[in-house]
Amino acid sequence: MKAFFKITAFILVFASVLTLLHFIIQFVFQKDPGLLLHHGIGQATFYLLFVFNVFMFQKYVNRESFLSLGLKPYSGWYVTVLKGWTAGVIAFVGYSVLMGVFGVVEFKYRPGLERIVTAFLVAFSAFAIALTEEILFRGFFLQTMLKDLPKWIAVTATGLIFVVFHDLAHPLSFLTEPRQMMLAGGLFSLNVLLCMAYLKSGTLFLPIGIHSGLVFAKVFFRKMKMMYALDSSNAYLFGLEADARRGFLAWVLFFSGILILNFLITDREKKAVKS
Repeated sequence: MKAFFKITAFILVFASVLTLLHFIIQFVFQKDPGLLLHHGIGQATFYLLFVFNVFMFQKYVNRESFLSLGLKPYSGWYVTVLKGWTAGVIAFVGYSVLMGVFGVVEFKYRPGLERIVTAFLVAFSAFAIALTEEILFRGFFLQTMLKDLPKWIAVTATGLIFVVFHDLAHPLSFLTEPRQMMLAGGLFSLNVLLCMAYLKSGTLFLPIGIHSGLVFAKVFFRKMKMMYALDSSNAYLFGLEADARRGFLAWVLFFSGILILNFLITDREKKAVKS
């Protein structure tokens, strides 16, 4: 049970630091810093604090190096990231086209150099989001629990934390609002896929690649204003509000994606990780 005590301590310490920082900023600047919102400088501050908290706990509680979370570079590690990223982008684009075929979304292309440049810059910055979340969830949370808990419990607990993390301002909405309940299912399914990517590869580079590819494609489509949700009877199947995570079919595909992981991990990479 040491793992649960460590995770609980981590969450309590982080919540205390975040609350203190919130009141300090609010008192000094007379405005809500938005630390629980998933955008802007508030999100960046939240993520930086989270990673710093991971670093401190990993060093002084787990007494291990930060790189031991699965970030130790090996020969060809960037190829693993690239393969995962490519798979993530293809999966998102392919699923979006499927939603278009079944009338869940419609596509509009409004070309413009400024919009394209902005979309690429913002989409590439999404890599930092994926990197941070993998360090937190498939890194610290999952690996801390794996030390003294069965894999299925560690994966399940990590998934529940991963779900709540995506709306810390209104966590109960995942139990009361249909759109949030659907999102919870998608996030949990995605967590299982990313956890398996770590467990099969032995590093965070593959889940980082897959996660960043999915986020990149999603942000790029959104910033380019290329995809619009339609009022469709298929929305619950494919994704409410054109969000694949809110669709039953996407949940199935996330789980099915586990079967593809073996094709992304070659013998060369397995030997490199072991060495």
